Amino acid sequence: MATTERYFEDFVNMPCALLRTLGIDFLNISRSLLAKCLMQLYFVLSLLSCLYCTYFVMEMAVREIHCGSGNLPLILRLVDDIFHSLNGLLKSYYFFRIWKSNKSLFNRFCEIFPISMEDRREYRVNDYYWPRWITCMVYVQCGAIAVIIFSPFAATLKDYFLAILKFGFADAKFSYHILYEEHTYIVDHQRPTGYIFIYSVLAMGTQYAVIFNICPDIWLVAYAIQLCMHFDYISRNLENYEPKEERSHKDLEVVAKLVKKHQILLDLANDLRKTFNILVLIMLFSTVVTLFGAAVYVLTQGINSNVLGYLAFLPTTLGQYFMVCYYGQLIINKSLRIGDAAYSQTWYNGCQSYKKSILAILGRSQSQCEINAGGFQTTNLKAFEGVIRMTFQLFAVWRTLMEPK
Repeated sequence: MATTERYFEDFVNMPCALLRTLGIDFLNISRSLLAKCLMQLYFVLSLLSCLYCTYFVMEMAVREIHCGSGNLPLILRLVDDIFHSLNGLLKSYYFFRIWKSNKSLFNRFCEIFPISMEDRREYRVNDYYWPRWITCMVYVQCGAIAVIIFSPFAATLKDYFLAILKFGFADAKFSYHILYEEHTYIVDHQRPTGYIFIYSVLAMGTQYAVIFNICPDIWLVAYAIQLCMHFDYISRNLENYEPKEERSHKDLEVVAKLVKKHQILLDLANDLRKTFNILVLIMLFSTVVTLFGAAVYVLTQGINSNVLGYLAFLPTTLGQYFMVCYYGQLIINKSLRIGDAAYSQTWYNGCQSYKKSILAILGRSQSQCEINAGGFQTTNLKAFEGVIRMTFQLFAVWRTLMEPK
């Protein structure tokens, strides 16, 4: 079976496609004026829908708490929805704040991406293409949200079809199921036009929150994958190259290219860390809150259908944070590996200038490249373990405080 050759566009296609679902064209593809206007209109409507959904869900939660209804499952569900909506809005705000920096990273990674068939094989481009587990996680998360959004409409169609069979077409009534049936909306959703309008608002608002909960992290990983690929290329070339003093001119040409590329990668890694550190911090906080909320939900409600529906999102939430931690760890390992590769080669057989160049690489590779959360925590596999531990410690403290005296 022929292997599909991967190009730079393949590595950034997933985050670009996620943005296009909201009408955002990151690549500035040539389109008609009408198409551009429609895409911009859809984005504005999605943003307004998300803001409206966040507002009325907060209003519902406050009303439920104030009236003392005691409907804890509903309150927990509303609080979780508020958090995810606010998280999506906050991440979208920071994503647009780093838009220019992201564009710069995009162009710089594009410039150094191997183009020829021979170069792509030397870089092992296909080996570094998106792992299947990441694409499956994104598809599962988007699919689960789609099921939640459209399940009330599916239930409405089912009830209507059964009513036709039972009472006949003339007497069958449309049930108008919707996501938050407890809420009184700005229009009457028990009428066809009102139902379509409110359902569209809820669907677009949920889509906006979900896309921006996922998309910034996918952009980060898209760059991290390529960074690891380039680091690996340098380390393999350093390790396998055998300098000889009698061909010092060629040796210096080879090592000069590697030194220059290494410096470019260090600058890219530094800018990547600075650009995405706040978004990684937001993801760290949201992961802790989601895990803590799941633990509280199980403790207060036990295991039932509502809890299982809530817990169904835990694997994708954890998977999203693990994805960033995994590639954060890989960047550390690959960047430090360059120093090991430079030292383990037969550098002592090269000329004096060659040895100085190798020494420069060794000096630069002593400090690891990394992704961090807001500048205070390195994002790696140890951080993932720490988040799990910290969440359970918080839960243990909360449980102790809630126990009756």
